[in-house]
Amino acid sequence: MIKPYYTVKLGHTRVTFEALVDKVRTNISRLTGNASYPTPMPALATLTAAADRLDAAVQAYDFSRSRLDKQERDIAFAELKGLHKDLGGYVQTVSNGDAELITSAGFEMEAGRKPLGLLPAPVDVRATVRPYPGSLEVRFKGVRGRIAYRVEWCQGDPLLADNWQLYTVTGKNRLIVDGLESGKTYFFRVEALGAAGLSPASDIASAKAA
Repeated sequence: MIKPYYTVKLGHTRVTFEALVDKVRTNISRLTGNASYPTPMPALATLTAAADRLDAAVQAYDFSRSRLDKQERDIAFAELKGLHKDLGGYVQTVSNGDAELITSAGFEMEAGRKPLGLLPAPVDVRATVRPYPGSLEVRFKGVRGRIAYRVEWCQGDPLLADNWQLYTVTGKNRLIVDGLESGKTYFFRVEALGAAGLSPASDIASAKAA
């Protein structure tokens, strides 16, 4: 019997500011000390700070009704939404569609979907130097039907499998990698996560940090 595959339900459609904060705080509570998710991405401290920021911004605007406070509220809302989406991708990747593991992270689930087959590997992966010390940008073309992207990096010989490590799980097809060692070459590859699991890995992109 084929085990049902479930997907994380973010619940962002028409979500209110307060409801989004509640969702994220539930995730933080359920992921704290959860052995199934040893290294949440984004980090729980980052999620906590973003939830606190939106909470404070909502209260400030409710009190002042000023244009600047509204702008801060909307920016904080967009930031927390993006982080929550990335967290959903991380949970989806680690859980591999297991219902119990998804709910243990504080997420709801979509009804089980019949996998339509593995997604293709992301293409046109590029790593470029940014005009800042120790900073690179990684870009790639989006994959239709993806839930999230799994980005791996390598700081040594890319031909050795053990040198590859998970850098992040994200819903975006562009990311900034900071804090790198000047003059060192870094390698990146990407997999797309769909309802049937992970795609093959992309071609490798590399760049030397300035």
